[in-house]
Amino acid sequence: MWSPTLIVLVQCLLLAQGLESDQESTVEGEENETSVYQGITDKLDDGVNLVDYLLARYPQHPVRPVRNQSNIVEVMHRMTPIQLIDMDEKNQVITLKSWLAQRWKDEYLTWDPANFSGISEMQIPIGSIWQPDTVIYSSVRQESLRQTNSEAIVTYDGTVLSIQFYIIKATCAIDATLFPFDEQRCDFKFASWSYHGGLVNFVPDPKSDVEHFISNGEWELLEMPVHRGKEEHVCCKEPFPGVNYTLHLKRRSTFYVVNIVFPSFLAYILISVGFYMPSDSGERMSLCVISILSQFVFLTVVADFMPPTAEFVPYLQRYFFTTIGLAVVSAFVTAWTLNMHFQGAICHEVPQWIKCLCFEVLARFACTRVRVKKYKILRSERVLACDDIPMTLYNSQNKTNHRGVNCENQIRSNDLDKNRAGSEQEDGALLVRDPDTDPEIQQRRLREWREVARIIDRSYFVLYTLMQIFLVIGFLAYIAKTGEGFHQEDEDH
Repeated sequence: MWSPTLIVLVQCLLLAQGLESDQESTVEGEENETSVYQGITDKLDDGVNLVDYLLARYPQHPVRPVRNQSNIVEVMHRMTPIQLIDMDEKNQVITLKSWLAQRWKDEYLTWDPANFSGISEMQIPIGSIWQPDTVIYSSVRQESLRQTNSEAIVTYDGTVLSIQFYIIKATCAIDATLFPFDEQRCDFKFASWSYHGGLVNFVPDPKSDVEHFISNGEWELLEMPVHRGKEEHVCCKEPFPGVNYTLHLKRRSTFYVVNIVFPSFLAYILISVGFYMPSDSGERMSLCVISILSQFVFLTVVADFMPPTAEFVPYLQRYFFTTIGLAVVSAFVTAWTLNMHFQGAICHEVPQWIKCLCFEVLARFACTRVRVKKYKILRSERVLACDDIPMTLYNSQNKTNHRGVNCENQIRSNDLDKNRAGSEQEDGALLVRDPDTDPEIQQRRLREWREVARIIDRSYFVLYTLMQIFLVIGFLAYIAKTGEGFHQEDEDH
């Protein structure tokens, strides 16, 4: 039998052994974690040591990164357009969001990856190393392309890759001759500002493309040709090489056709409608004036998109000038025909040449020949009431039934005018009757003037409609034909 004291001692020993095993396992776990952390720390130290190693050996004042000053630093440049932010035609400035990439060799940034745990690439603040002083020659911004808030990717052989996000704001020569069916070409030249070709050489990167360009509602990016160019300055004998990018943009004309061209065409039709309206309506001149004012409004809207230059006049503005000129001519024709239609109380006879021109020529052109024939028949066969025949003429003919119900003799209006223009004898007195004061003669002349005015209105209506159709078709065809040759000339240059 075990004594109680012995049992207590055995339990204490077993408890002490369990505590020791737990402490040993805890220590082992801590040692494992320490080893893992130590491994991570060693890798971080290699990266930090690499940056310290590179920057410690780097020149204090960044200069051209070559050990032999006769070597040329070759910079490979790439531009990737992302989005067209704004095209200011008035000031001829384009704002473009783009990605810029430059790659060159820095002989001071080389290392052996085996000495730094196999690290072959490292990011270094670009403000701590040399970078080319690349500028855009057509830029309107004050700051240059040198960015100190980005990092450069450096590989062990000294290759430096600088990728920058940049908003390009540069001049772009706008030629709006074919507006709104125009195409524009904006040139961007990237080159060094202070290093000539004997020190820094720029070459285009073949990876430059437009695949990442975001579609724009007004402009369509067709292509972006890239080529290397050289430019000579007055200050230096050596040329400055650079990379030239040409953005070929085509305007989407749907917006301008729907909001400018088509409404102006509808306002232009109002003039034709005015000549179809009768002269008694009193609204014809108002339609002409409204059409002229509307054309001036559209002309002002188009002028807001045009740069203030005297080198060219857009064809659309020429079209509006033509329509305004025709509208003014239409206003003069309207005033002329209204003056014919609303003759005074005393009107003179319609000249014979006007009668021949209107009744024989313009009536056929305006398709009113049938109406003219009916008018002539009614005029020649018009029956005069017996009360309208002078008494002297009645008495001389001794026909008592002229005043009766069976008055059947028809006297033509021309014979009546002649008889009334002659001398009449009544009660031994000589009575002279002037045709210019005779109401019936004046009514006949007034009807002739109104018929002449109506024929001229209809003739000008047909002529104006034909001119309107040919003007629109000719305008569109001329722009299409001129646009092909225009763009071909630009490509040749």
